[in-house]
Amino acid sequence: MAYFLNSLFALLIFTLPLGAQSFFDGLYSPAVDDVVDLVLTLPVDSIIARTRNEQAGIVSFTGQDGQPRQFSADVSLRGRFRQVRCTFPPLRLNLSKKELKAAGLLAHDKYKLVTTCYEDSTATALLLKEYLAYQAYALLSPQAYYRTQLLRITYRDAAGHHPDRTNYAFLIEDTDEMAERLGGKELDDAIGLAAERYEVTAEATQAMFQYFIGNGDWSLPLQRNVKIVARPDGMLVPVAYDFDFSGWVGAPYASPSRDHGQQSIYHRVYLGYHQSDRTLRQVNQDFRSKRRELVALISDFDLISKNERTVLLRFVQRFYNDLGEISRNTTTLFYTQLRGDTASVIPPGAEPRAYRSARR
Repeated sequence: MAYFLNSLFALLIFTLPLGAQSFFDGLYSPAVDDVVDLVLTLPVDSIIARTRNEQAGIVSFTGQDGQPRQFSADVSLRGRFRQVRCTFPPLRLNLSKKELKAAGLLAHDKYKLVTTCYEDSTATALLLKEYLAYQAYALLSPQAYYRTQLLRITYRDAAGHHPDRTNYAFLIEDTDEMAERLGGKELDDAIGLAAERYEVTAEATQAMFQYFIGNGDWSLPLQRNVKIVARPDGMLVPVAYDFDFSGWVGAPYASPSRDHGQQSIYHRVYLGYHQSDRTLRQVNQDFRSKRRELVALISDFDLISKNERTVLLRFVQRFYNDLGEISRNTTTLFYTQLRGDTASVIPPGAEPRAYRSARR
């Protein structure tokens, strides 16, 4: 069945008018464990030396239609923390719009490449768990998420001084492309916007997902690790990214967000705005209805070890146990229970009223 769906998806993508396709569409498969082989030719010495200027590169792969593809790309470093701590930093690919147009593709040209932080099996497991977090996000927030594609990437030195190096990585959909898929546009400057600007269910869903994976490394008021999509009706939809500091991933370099009241990366803190009981209980029900699919997502992902999957499943089980307890308590507001012992903590840059006064 999975093979049939993948084949059908590829057929649909490549029988659409060419103008409806993007570079990412040519790579993307909805199957979680479908890995695309990709070669990135670039000046390795410049990347290792953390040269800040864009470097000329070439991206080569076989598309989902079975045809070889090759595009020029300006490659640059990204990620403040990982750029410093990792032996091989995460990268940004800026494709040639001229080449995209010549290939009949949409102009979406900016893609984040998440790479393994260093060379060992632990780093690979961390990357795969972060990739799986994006898949869980797509499952739990089907109306607003980034598509991601798992890669088996070969880094090829343009100067020929270094041997090929092959690792797992994943590519994140262009933000403008994601926003268009959601029927809106990215809002570039969303710092300090009033809580009332956000669509309540979308805001609560994003915040609940961050709570679910144990991530305190985000902020709507400061627009940190979250992009904002403006819908045609004027309401705003937050879309999260960058989950390596979460308890779900459990990276050894991660630290808790103490200014949010988080004591460890495994300590779940709810940083969402104060929404009505009706909204939060509906989001709670949406999450609980996806429990079996979520367990299957983790259990079937055999690219990570059985032990890693067991740890993740226990982490998920604790979340659902807590959610069940909160659900059964109908005498205390759902939001109050989610905030728990961090109820008095107002995240930096936020308006206190957004965390203390209910909006119906």
